[in-house]
Amino acid sequence: MFRNIKTYRPEALIGSEQFRTYVESFESELLRGISTLSALAIIQRFPDEGIYGYQLLKELEKETQKILVIEEGTLYPMLRKLERDGLLTSEKKHLGGRPRKYYKLTDEGSKLSDHMVGFFSKLLEAISSLMEFKIELPEKKFVYCPNCANKIDLQDKDYKFCNICGLNIEGLSK
Repeated sequence: MFRNIKTYRPEALIGSEQFRTYVESFESELLRGISTLSALAIIQRFPDEGIYGYQLLKELEKETQKILVIEEGTLYPMLRKLERDGLLTSEKKHLGGRPRKYYKLTDEGSKLSDHMVGFFSKLLEAISSLMEFKIELPEKKFVYCPNCANKIDLQDKDYKFCNICGLNIEGLSK
């Protein structure tokens, strides 16, 4: 976001190299995790057919009103790393005459994505009063593991233990 500022008055705070470097570093660190989390969330929406890289970029831009823009040079190495780490699988398909690599979440990737979303959601909820914004988590649809913050879908009636940390969560939603 901050790097996108192209023009400013010379006396503006961002005119200071020290300030600009500090804020750009902060944004980079924050966006690294959020980019991964957001990409996994988009991929999770395409469980059967998968999604190819360019389509993922466009979905992210659309869903975040062009606030979260991931460059291709960042996205593809991230997808390769997630695949190496076992969170994604890929399959080359030829549609419309063009070969494209479609990505899908593995079972482990889906579980880890839920955990990361849960952790991030609970973190935002916890710091929201410090930042003067309000987070309302959908408590009727999900429950969050009190041990590791894993997001657990209440539609799944067979859960007894958190699939991330193993905590007995039977009856937690009551």
